Formats: sequence, C-alpha cells, structure tokens
Amino acid sequence: MRRLLLLFLAMIVSIGLVACDESSSSDSSSDDDSKQEEKKEEKKEPLNVKVDVDKELNFEKFDVVVKTVKAYEKDNALLADINLDWRNNASDYGDEMTFFVATLFDVKQGKQSLIEVNDAWNPENKNSSDVFFPNALGGEWGIKMTYELVDESTPIEIIFTPTTETEESETVKVDF
Repeated sequence: MRRLLLLFLAMIVSIGLVACDESSSSDSSSDDDSKQEEKKEEKKEPLNVKVDVDKELNFEKFDVVVKTVKAYEKDNALLADINLDWRNNASDYGDEMTFFVATLFDVKQGKQSLIEVNDAWNPENKNSSDVFFPNALGGEWGIKMTYELVDESTPIEIIFTPTTETEESETVKVDF
C-alpha cells in the first residue's frame, strides 16, 4: 500500500512538472515571438526619399525654383535637404542682393516650424552660407538647407514671404 501511495504521489508530481514545463515553454515561445516582432521593427528601412519638386515661383525682386527635397535619417534624426536656385531681379539692389534680404523663409511640418540645423540663416555665418551670397543682378545661385523633421509622413510646406510690401507669401508643399 505504501508503494502504491508513493507511486501515486510520483505520478502527480510528474504531471505537475510536465504541466509547468509546457506553460513556461509557451510563455517563452510568446517571448520569442515578441522579440522577433521587436527585431522586425528595429530593422525597419530608414527613411531615404528624394522628391523632384521643380516648382518655380516668381516675385518682384527674385525668382526661385525649389528643385529637390531629400528626406532621410542620420544619427537618429529625421532630416530634409532642400535644394533651390534663386535669381536676383532687384535692379535697386544691383549685384548686392542676397536671398536673406529678398525673402523671409519658413519650413513647416503640420503647424510646427522646423529648425534649420546648419545655421544657414545665422548672420554670423554670412561668409559661409549660400543664403548670404551677394547674387549679381540676373544671376542665379543655388542654396542647400537642411531642416530637422518632426516625423516621416507629414508633408512639409516651404513658405516664401517676399520682403516687398506689395506681395503675398507663396507656399510649396512636398509630400514624402
């Protein structure tokens, strides 16, 4: 009888251990599944989109062509390079007109103004920034500026506000 009781207890303990082992293995398989999903999310393709905009805007004192916008990830930041050409049409400024003088410039994503990360609009950088280059009358000059994006899906708006008092702002919208 004692042997029968020990055999019965051994069976119950064995069944209990097997049941615990199965539940822990199913827990570990669900852990493995969640780890695989996390790896998939981590392996998500980094943002790297180039949009050919080729949009021309004409103002009294200057013309501008927004050529391309490239959105990409670098050092865990979402960035957008804006490439444009502008032509000086300001005869009253002659060969001394700069893009900085010609227009107020803003880049928005949704309602948020974006930050230009290379400090191109800072007057202290006037010797190295294309924004401050004195463009000759009738001359065309290229400008590249980099802005930090809020997210990778919301379109950006590039807003030109001429410094003349007779013209309104114009906007170029870019979808990624």
